[in-house]
Amino acid sequence: MTIKSILATLPSYPHHIMNVYSGTNSYDEFKHTFKALISSKNIVNGKEIELYEKLLEKTFKSKKICTFASGRMGFYTILKVMGIQKNDEIIIPSYTCVVVPNAIIYSEAKPIYCDINSFDFNVDTTKIEALITDNTKAIYAQHTFGQMCDIDAIKKIADKYNLPVIEDVALSLGAQHDKKYAGTIGDFGYFSTDRTKIINTSLGGFVSINNKKYINKFEEEYEKIGFLNEPFTKKLARTFLIDLVMMNPYMYWLGKFTNPVFRKLGFVKYFLDEKKHNKEEITEYPYPARFSNILAKVGISQIENLDKNLTQRRKIASYYNDIFKIYSDTYINDKRNVHIRYSFLIKNRDYWENYFSSKIDLSIWFKTIAAGKDEDYEDIHYRLGQNKESEFVTKHIFNLPTHQNITPKRIEKMLYELKNSGDIIRGEKTSF
Repeated sequence: MTIKSILATLPSYPHHIMNVYSGTNSYDEFKHTFKALISSKNIVNGKEIELYEKLLEKTFKSKKICTFASGRMGFYTILKVMGIQKNDEIIIPSYTCVVVPNAIIYSEAKPIYCDINSFDFNVDTTKIEALITDNTKAIYAQHTFGQMCDIDAIKKIADKYNLPVIEDVALSLGAQHDKKYAGTIGDFGYFSTDRTKIINTSLGGFVSINNKKYINKFEEEYEKIGFLNEPFTKKLARTFLIDLVMMNPYMYWLGKFTNPVFRKLGFVKYFLDEKKHNKEEITEYPYPARFSNILAKVGISQIENLDKNLTQRRKIASYYNDIFKIYSDTYINDKRNVHIRYSFLIKNRDYWENYFSSKIDLSIWFKTIAAGKDEDYEDIHYRLGQNKESEFVTKHIFNLPTHQNITPKRIEKMLYELKNSGDIIRGEKTSF
């Protein structure tokens, strides 16, 4: 380890530094979780889970919602309910998180990668049909960076071949199209509520079952799924409390240092299965597992404040867009887009990410075709050079967070410097 890398892990001087950790949580959520953790009552299971699920069903107008310890576990359960097995194929975009192909591989099936558009970073629907074979069992509709994909085009193709559609709403919770929420349009939709998503319950996710023919089978499968044990659940709740304090912009100068230390000591916990392509390697916790009662009340609070959350995100996205003019104003304000990140392409990304780092830790999404994996792509059935547009985007993507702890005025000078640098790659503008 070099002196430079050692110094990089040490805390810097006290100063305000923004980051991607969700700024949506309240003091009341902190207080409830702290009290519940101290009392040790109803930590794992309890009435809050049912209340949370009912609120989710009402909010998103869903036929049935089941909560999970993570979104990826919900996706895996969808595949199991669908009867996915060896040699089956699921068409997914070649620009996603590695947990997506992992869940497919855990089901003994094969991910088939479709290229994306470079203007909204969603799947290129004109290339899906050529990938369909007799082994294709579903089309995966990912709504990337809070921008809805062309779900109508995907549904049309799926209907033509009698294929179910699975929506990935991990980055787009709250987006709407034709008065329907993303995640309720396909046969299934799954959501993530971890610490960098639209709402934050530390870790967590849920599945919306939209096709009546799957509801009974999903409920039967869900009954077999257990909870995380109490010690692990307590660690997740403790992680939530620590993150709320240490990831605040006023404490992040220290929190960035303490977080890996706390991880190493086992004081905080996350699901770290990104590099595990064999389900049997996941031994620290059950996969899948249900959501915890202690954090369900946080979820209730987060959903109750969803409209305010989304309004603020659009406001910050508009601030960025007033400077960069990447998207039309109509696109920014359209309900189809919730802007978890304001994303565009640039040259010299490493320079600009480092330049911004004195005031904001960007932790840019996605720098590889399967974020969380940067080598040995054959492990997830991808071949480098396979999808040129996706690979180009991984090298040039740049995104800015939009949650309530982001104060874009603090980086305004930097934003204008980037704008005037000539490094922004101007592709086709996204508009309606």
